[in-house]
Amino acid sequence: MPVTQNRPGPYAPSTAVLEVVTRYRNRGLPTPVNAEILARAGVSESLLPRTLQALQTLDLIDQDGAPTQTLEGLRLAPEAEYRDRLAAWLKGAYADVFTFVDPSKDDATRVRDAFRGYQPVGQQDRMVSLFQGLCAAAGLLPEKASKPSAQRPGPARVRPGSESARRVVTPKPSSNIQRQRAGVGGAIAGIPAPLAGLLANLPQEGEGWTADRRDKFMAAFKTVIDFCFPITPEEPSD
Repeated sequence: MPVTQNRPGPYAPSTAVLEVVTRYRNRGLPTPVNAEILARAGVSESLLPRTLQALQTLDLIDQDGAPTQTLEGLRLAPEAEYRDRLAAWLKGAYADVFTFVDPSKDDATRVRDAFRGYQPVGQQDRMVSLFQGLCAAAGLLPEKASKPSAQRPGPARVRPGSESARRVVTPKPSSNIQRQRAGVGGAIAGIPAPLAGLLANLPQEGEGWTADRRDKFMAAFKTVIDFCFPITPEEPSD
């Protein structure tokens, strides 16, 4: 059943949805798929209700928790066809959105506007994040071309003791972690969107987390890494 404005839109993290799809594809899942099964699969407890709702709304499981033909088709797709199957699924599930926007061409504002009629209103930003994360996994977002770094002009020469010399202040370099966190809202250069979204769940620098939360993060991290960077056969050594 496609996502429409007539019923609540899905707003689970794309990493949680992709984790379920990848796990079912590679290792299978016990059925019916319910909150208990998702928790055992590594989905955070706080995300269980919205992940179940997203899986049903996106036609991956039915109301009874049984895998749909859509999910089964993704499981059976050869690796070379997997991304195309993901794209076909998304274009069907989000047919209403794709009627008005093309994520490969339209900017973030146009995409955001396409969700303004969806309920609940307070979760629209998360709906957009889920949509963009799934589109990135399916190759429906443009690859950001790396821009050549502009040459920085050399430091201006000032005479010792002059007024300009007294006003020169050396800026403090920002930490690498701060630069990375600043980019997680969209995407970190060179890091796939699903992985960037997962990294956004890390606690702030100086904060801690529970052992259970850490273990679930590490389990999800391995799944997302395998999804973004498939393991290839080792090349014979010379």
